[in-house]
Amino acid sequence: HNTYVTPDCRYVVAGSIAGKTATVIDVETETTVWVKHFDLGVRPMAFETNADGSTRRMFVQLSELNGFAVVDFATQEETTRIELPKIAPGKKPVFEGGNASHGLAVTADNSTLVVDSRLNSAVYMYSLPDLRLLGSVDVGIAPDWVTLTPDSRTAYVANAGSNSVSVVDIRELREVTRIPVGQVPKRNITALLP
Repeated sequence: HNTYVTPDCRYVVAGSIAGKTATVIDVETETTVWVKHFDLGVRPMAFETNADGSTRRMFVQLSELNGFAVVDFATQEETTRIELPKIAPGKKPVFEGGNASHGLAVTADNSTLVVDSRLNSAVYMYSLPDLRLLGSVDVGIAPDWVTLTPDSRTAYVANAGSNSVSVVDIRELREVTRIPVGQVPKRNITALLP
């Protein structure tokens, strides 16, 4: 589905929807180090680091799961699956785009995991390392990807169903503004310029 580089730049991790795998590749040798098999297709991933900068855990969104799997990078074992909260009463679920939860990222300060729910049209914040739910923010329809600012304060959430990007204050758990951007925004990134 996509490739991701671990924060220490030692590995590239390639996800596969059809193969239901995450393949970890050594950047230096360009060889497969290990493959993690799942029961569902692999979607976006994010990484938490240890104090020395090495990869501690991998968070993996899976097709049809409104949540994410947690994988211990050292043991290669899935330690838990977190289901996002059920949709709020009176809110309409979004059933489009291939999976219920798509888009997640770890803040640069390694304190918060930000997770999109396409199904709930919301973004959820979890504290790290304990994965305690801090709260949620309603955003545009069908959030599809998320990118974070380097100061760990702001999330930009691409809302594929409402053709907008929500700007979310991570600490205050609120949408600051919503920017109209055109048809079906998806793979957004944060670029650092010199």
